[in-house]
Amino acid sequence: MKNSFYKTFILFLVILLSSNFDIHAQKFILLQKGTNQKTRIKYEVGEVFTYKTKNNDYYISDVIRDIQPEIIVLSENVLRPEDITAVYIQDKDPRNQTLKNLSFLSYGAGAIFLSANVINSLYQEGNVSISDGSLITSAALFGSGFVLSKVRYKHFKKKGRNKIQLIILYGD
Repeated sequence: MKNSFYKTFILFLVILLSSNFDIHAQKFILLQKGTNQKTRIKYEVGEVFTYKTKNNDYYISDVIRDIQPEIIVLSENVLRPEDITAVYIQDKDPRNQTLKNLSFLSYGAGAIFLSANVINSLYQEGNVSISDGSLITSAALFGSGFVLSKVRYKHFKKKGRNKIQLIILYGD
């Protein structure tokens, strides 16, 4: 009884795994500065791609429909990588998440430092009093949080060592 259960289970797995799965090609646009792999940004089919071309001085957002060896097929346009001058990457770059976290950390440190001084003065003196040094330190922490929130990677400009590559793995 137990042996037949295992045989049926294995037969079911073999049928499930041997069924015909469609293997699609892995296609993506790779933005990279030089040979540094840490600065790689990948855009895959179905993602929104915001770019600026040689002919336009403004950014255009479009959805990537297909990537072929020489062109990028968008929902309303066909684009060659040579025509792209810049790509808007503020929402895509993972380094921006680190900068965002650091700015929140600085804001939080300023708030905790200020509230600790207020609670400490209430406990020791019975009224709210903030010393100049703690006010300056809290302001410096809030200021550094604000500066870090404004320092973000926004544009990937295609110049110098920056390159845009079309990658197709397991071709059709």
